Amino acid sequence: MGYLSGILKMYLEGDIAENLKIRASITDQNVPFQPEGNTQQIQDFDNVLIELYNDDFSLAAGDVVLQQRQSEFLRYYKNVQGLQFTSKYKMDDKWSASSQAFASIAKGKFASILLPILEGVLGPYRVSGPNNERFVIIMANSERVFLDGKQLKRGFNEDYVIDYNQAEITFTPKVLITQYSRVRVDFEYAERNYSRSIIGANHTQTNGKVDVYLNYYQEKDNRNRPLFTDFSQQELGLMASVGDSAALARIPRIDSVAFDKNRILYARVTAFDGFGNPLVYYEYSNDPELAHYDLGFSLVGAGLGDYRRASQLSNGTVYEFVPRLNGQPQGDYSILSQLPLPDSKRMVTAGTRVKLNEHEKVYTELALSSVDQNLFSELDDLDNQGLGMKVGLQSEGRESSLFKGYTMKGQTEYEYNSTNFNFIDRFRYIEFDRDWGLSQDALQSAAAEQFFRAGVGFEKDALNRFDYLFYLRNRQNVLNGTQHSANWNVQLGSKIRVRQEFFRLNSKQDTLQSDWTRYLGDLSYNSKIVVPGYQFSLDQNALRSAETDSVVSTAMNFKQHLLYLRSNDSLSYSFLADAAWREDKAPFAGQLLNDTRAFTSNFTFRKQWTQHSLSSTFTYRELAYLQRDLQSELTVMGKLDYQGSLGKNLIRNEISYAIGNGRELQREFVFLPAPNGDGTHTWRDDNGDGVQQLNEFYLAINPEEKQYIKIFVPTDTYIQAYTSILNYRLQAKFPEAWKEAGGLREFLHKFSNTTSLSVEKKVTSDDFADRINPFVGGVNREDILSLRQVIRSSFFFNRASAKYGFDLSYFDSQFKQLLSGGFEDLIQKDWKWNTRYNFNGQTTLRILAGAGNRLSSSDFLENRNYTISQNQIGPEFSWQPTPYFRTTATYSFTGKVNTANIEFKEKAQLHQVGIDLRFSRAVKTTLTSNLKLIQIDYNGVPNSPVGYEMLQALTPGTNVTWNVNWLQKIGEGLQLNLVYEGRNSQGLDRIVHVGRMQVSALF
Repeated sequence: MGYLSGILKMYLEGDIAENLKIRASITDQNVPFQPEGNTQQIQDFDNVLIELYNDDFSLAAGDVVLQQRQSEFLRYYKNVQGLQFTSKYKMDDKWSASSQAFASIAKGKFASILLPILEGVLGPYRVSGPNNERFVIIMANSERVFLDGKQLKRGFNEDYVIDYNQAEITFTPKVLITQYSRVRVDFEYAERNYSRSIIGANHTQTNGKVDVYLNYYQEKDNRNRPLFTDFSQQELGLMASVGDSAALARIPRIDSVAFDKNRILYARVTAFDGFGNPLVYYEYSNDPELAHYDLGFSLVGAGLGDYRRASQLSNGTVYEFVPRLNGQPQGDYSILSQLPLPDSKRMVTAGTRVKLNEHEKVYTELALSSVDQNLFSELDDLDNQGLGMKVGLQSEGRESSLFKGYTMKGQTEYEYNSTNFNFIDRFRYIEFDRDWGLSQDALQSAAAEQFFRAGVGFEKDALNRFDYLFYLRNRQNVLNGTQHSANWNVQLGSKIRVRQEFFRLNSKQDTLQSDWTRYLGDLSYNSKIVVPGYQFSLDQNALRSAETDSVVSTAMNFKQHLLYLRSNDSLSYSFLADAAWREDKAPFAGQLLNDTRAFTSNFTFRKQWTQHSLSSTFTYRELAYLQRDLQSELTVMGKLDYQGSLGKNLIRNEISYAIGNGRELQREFVFLPAPNGDGTHTWRDDNGDGVQQLNEFYLAINPEEKQYIKIFVPTDTYIQAYTSILNYRLQAKFPEAWKEAGGLREFLHKFSNTTSLSVEKKVTSDDFADRINPFVGGVNREDILSLRQVIRSSFFFNRASAKYGFDLSYFDSQFKQLLSGGFEDLIQKDWKWNTRYNFNGQTTLRILAGAGNRLSSSDFLENRNYTISQNQIGPEFSWQPTPYFRTTATYSFTGKVNTANIEFKEKAQLHQVGIDLRFSRAVKTTLTSNLKLIQIDYNGVPNSPVGYEMLQALTPGTNVTWNVNWLQKIGEGLQLNLVYEGRNSQGLDRIVHVGRMQVSALF
């Protein structure tokens, strides 16, 4: 077998002609997944961007970012693959202009989702699709996460991290999540039903006083190019007949196929229901005569489907039919699947801005939008088009004659949106509709809208300013309301500062009356060192029935008192301590009553020294329920980061420790074939039935066996847990001056140590010590829900010497995960000893020894329960007569015992003899090869998980392995890598040959 793979990285910038430059960034790493979202900056694995440019134009091709230029209504930010041309030029002596055009293929589709959150739980929270899709893939770097209307920052040391492939968001301990938190996520997701194009153009021109601009944007599915599905004429006819009613475009996904023992197939069953009516359903079968149907299942919700999950196999999930009760479905899965309808969005805008004088300008814009929800159908197309219009007057920078030393600004604006006017991406701020008391249900039906706002502001500096805004909104037959908002900051003397924010809403929604008042007042005293302060805030909203005056609902209703003490901004360190008391009300029987009472305290500290840095945050929160019979809830979370060194970098430490409330997702996994030997696992038919079972897949050791990949399939089941994370790194050595000091100090100088520890643990124990303890010891293993622990420590003696030395290493890896069938627990612990002695500069002797344990425990795969103790020792002799050639001869003995086998002493003895050759000349040619003879004596069952581990994927008796690796530089910038591997094992009845070739371009 063989395959070709490649890795390409190229960064280029320079001149290619007079007044013409090129800039290129090309990376291709053949990685079939997206980058992790745990840093603020994202580096794509596969990215191509080439740009030709000068002072007057630019032409970009490849992975470009499209973003609107000048427009009031048109908003978009798209990561695409395509072309973008931008130019700047003079129209005449007065007018200058810029034009832009682009054509591209979209990578994703825009969506906005409100996350359902839990009190005190940091996550993970799964982001669903806009049509309630269970699993979506979020495009890297496309997400915008908002908490209570404020955008958060991505990063392990910031506010949240995200798994783009699993669409899961986890907040860091810097963010407090409560049941009253509002989390909304804007993102682009990989919706790959049709090839989707994005084209557009825009033009701006100005003479310094008048700006004129025009924009065109279109985003459209190609209905003639479905990506993964070929529609039948019946399906095309159905989609053409449903118009914009996507829910009606549902068909059963039933394919008649030939029997395949490694696929999950179903048999068709004909029966009668409880009323005597004929009934047809499908049941799982491995009967070659009956199992000829491949079904697709969709999660539709409890009581809406006729099937439910029955079991999990190695290649997927088995579903079973659930009889209806009194004609009502009893399952949550259906064989009816939604047909994807191709859609399009388009917008044209034209506008102008005119400067009346130095301070005032008038602006206006007209926009036409078109949204077609089903390109297969002309039905319901009469509501596709919409109109938007805006006109306004803006003033800024004018000296105030009323308040000396203040500048004045003001704005008046009117906006009209017709009934079917639609935006491309989010146009208004994230909580715009919420601030008008409108729910998502109230926004489902299209309606014409009118807006009018007028505001005025006065500002001296950031500490002395005032602004007021009046806002009127009318949504036809839905809402008629007014808003008043004001902000006032004032400094009294040189120490006292006052900050106030006010908001008031009055609106009518059909027979409902909404009143909303928000206020925040902050009083602080700014001394040179500490700043004490008090803050009072209230948020009182009530939606009442106009007839009965009873409270129907509330978006938020609380009062909060907060005391704080923080450092002055001028200090070299910063700290903040606060304590808040808050009471929330909720409607009960038409009245607002006190529902919860909470106490929250926060502490943060940050300090940078010459050789040390420390930052920490800690949150403590108690929540009591006053009306409902629920237990009080306690939230404790925090994070500590420290970096420092002692002496002259003699001891360097890095510590990161975090605790919080989280939850663990129950997962399932399947094994799928991988092309070109790019897999990680192998299947061995241990029981000889020819059917792939979960307990017959192993982590592949031999290269020719890497034929399958292990895919984790997330479920919808979460279990709440307490999370602790600890990362620690240590580097220690003795002073360099001791190297020539003689005596004990010179001897101690030869010692050094490197240690790293990484632990992420989730427990269900209510014991507070277990919750904050990141270590495994002292915690009941049954209380551990999830564990990822890796400890590495190496002690070195005479590490820098080429003559002699030794090192002692310890490795501890523990991995426990929650699967649908129970827990899977893997533990590996090893001690390794390595000594070396160089005789004459050409020959080196090494003695290698080791001891360790391998433990595997599974709740659902009984043959994966074993404990293997092993010991290893052997010499290694190297001879290097020239700088270009080296040969190494090795021998090792390994003894293994399965101590978990109480029936007999299951053991294996491995004798391995090998020879390695290496030839290397500068950076042009490198040739390496090795040949190994392994003799194995084993008294257990070879075709078993224990046998696979003890035999190291070989067979009892004689095994021979060999490989040759040739790395050759070809000309300038190209590198060829040829790999040949082979194996011959006793009882295998064949010789295995594996070849690989890789070409790399170096720049």
